[in-house]
Amino acid sequence: MKDLKLFFLRLIKIFIGVCSLVLFGTSGYMLVEKWSFIDAFFMSVITFTTVGYGSVHPLSMYGKIFTVIYILIGVILFLYFASVFAEYVLMINFGQILSKKNMETKINKLKDHYIICGYGRTGLEIAKQLENKNLCFVIIDKKIDSIDSSPCRLNIKGDATDDEVLEKAGINRAKGLFCSLSDDVDNLYLTLSARNLNKDLNIVSRCVKSSNELKFKQAGASSVILPYEISGRSMVSSVTKPLVSHFLDVIMHTKGQDLELNLEQYKIKKDSYLENKTIMSSNIKQKTGAIIIAINRDSEYLTNPASETVLKEGDYLIVLGNTPGLVKFEELV
Repeated sequence: MKDLKLFFLRLIKIFIGVCSLVLFGTSGYMLVEKWSFIDAFFMSVITFTTVGYGSVHPLSMYGKIFTVIYILIGVILFLYFASVFAEYVLMINFGQILSKKNMETKINKLKDHYIICGYGRTGLEIAKQLENKNLCFVIIDKKIDSIDSSPCRLNIKGDATDDEVLEKAGINRAKGLFCSLSDDVDNLYLTLSARNLNKDLNIVSRCVKSSNELKFKQAGASSVILPYEISGRSMVSSVTKPLVSHFLDVIMHTKGQDLELNLEQYKIKKDSYLENKTIMSSNIKQKTGAIIIAINRDSEYLTNPASETVLKEGDYLIVLGNTPGLVKFEELV
């Protein structure tokens, strides 16, 4: 944008220079040859533009000398204009190539990142949430020019349903992919393509029509989000259970305050501190302030687990706590 403004500024200067040169030529012919304004102006323009109509009136010796000087100044101005235009074209092309190359280099270094396909209202909100969690991601959109990039926020202009574009985004090294295109058909095709390119990828897809949910699951989506159903349930809860709804909204959106609470998931790996310990003996509440509200074991959920529950390798723990508590819990795990 700055380069474009500089280019237009130079164009204005050149335009002023051309007008000044024509005025100089007109004045010169009027003074040297004693011509009328119209004749002098006409001679000035055809000489500067090298049209070649010939002299309006026979030139005196001084008139010929003035014409030679006038032509030389005009040629110099033309060459300057040509150099400015060429410089701008080269600068834009080289800048685009260099920017694209740098972007590809940065993306190639990413691992366990996320890919957002489609940067509409849904994609914008996904990007905000990922940025709040300091997670790196790549945005794929056909209108990417207006999106700013940063070290952990990279952009690719292109069609997200194209396998080549997905590979450029590092789908083979990605941890998750968000299908947030505006159309169910495009999201379905994207889900199928992404699953074929990465069998272990966590794919979350937006689905407008609830009747298409099963198709998304069959295509390989890990999770399917139905925005209208979710918003409908939320609106009903706000009316039927206003205090519960308000409380959940407050604790989930009061970042950095005492009421802040977040839900996170953690996997118990081999030789973890928690492996083969009961919830009571692990002293999780005392050490971190966080609490385990559910355990996912063998794809089944155990909600509100008893204190005697033994934690095993491979268990996924759903934990509720504030940010400092969750950080301590992660260190404990």
